[in-house]
Amino acid sequence: MVDMKSLLTMQGMMFLMILIGAGMRKIQIVTTEGRRSMTNLVVNLILPSNILYAFSKADASAFRSMLVVVAMAFLIQLAWYLLSRVLWRGMDESRRGVMRYAFQFSNCGYLGNPVIEGLYGAPGLVYASVFLLPVRLFMWSVGLECFQKGAGSLRKTIERALTHPCVVATILGVVWMFFPVGLPDFLYNTISGFNQCLTPMTMLVIGFIMAETDLKKMFCKDLFVITVLRLLLQPLAVLAACRLLNLETLVAEVVTVLVSMPVANTTALLASQHDCDYTFASNVVVFTTLVSMITIPLYSLLVGAVFA
Repeated sequence: MVDMKSLLTMQGMMFLMILIGAGMRKIQIVTTEGRRSMTNLVVNLILPSNILYAFSKADASAFRSMLVVVAMAFLIQLAWYLLSRVLWRGMDESRRGVMRYAFQFSNCGYLGNPVIEGLYGAPGLVYASVFLLPVRLFMWSVGLECFQKGAGSLRKTIERALTHPCVVATILGVVWMFFPVGLPDFLYNTISGFNQCLTPMTMLVIGFIMAETDLKKMFCKDLFVITVLRLLLQPLAVLAACRLLNLETLVAEVVTVLVSMPVANTTALLASQHDCDYTFASNVVVFTTLVSMITIPLYSLLVGAVFA
């Protein structure tokens, strides 16, 4: 069971960091280019370091549970993809693409990793890292269908997924877990140092994105529909499946909390790149992120109670 005081303390810290990031962006301490650079820094350096550090603390005996997490992640992504193909068929393609992508992909890597680490420590973070393997594969293959016709060849899809820094770090981490090699202190401490930057850097970037959104113009029916699906119905469905399958408690906690994350940041980035409804996509990312500051603690407590 998650300690309520620790959970609220972590949520308060994260929310304050987001507000600081939004303030820095509003007063132009950080520019649009600066936000893009920090996003690239987090994705290509901080997150991979965080994953490697988690696996350095992992136990190879948990490999069976890791396979269960990967299987659950794959089935979840497959279910979301199939459902997204039949939903919102009468909607304008520009808006429908955003709705489909937002329905399929939560912010389980960018925001999920620091949350899971704060709630469940290194063992939970290992499960979160392997959960992302099927997610990345779907995101950079069928996920692109939401914004463009066709996602490229299978070879390019696999190459794009397997060369993602977070996927590479996860693969290296699994190998390191089974064949532990003592790293020189300076190298291990470097990985550890970057790992400690994850939460503040991630929260600041989310704040930067929030500051670029006009909160007064964000509300519409579609925004509320995707928020209810992403933050209420989808996590509840996954929690019910975990209970039905009688999964290990930590596995169920990590999987459910990751699914309860807000809409993925890449929704806005890809919408902008492919000339879809970027304003709506940005609003969805920001609004679900704000609401998730309330729902994530609730799900962490709920899943703990269900599996108590």
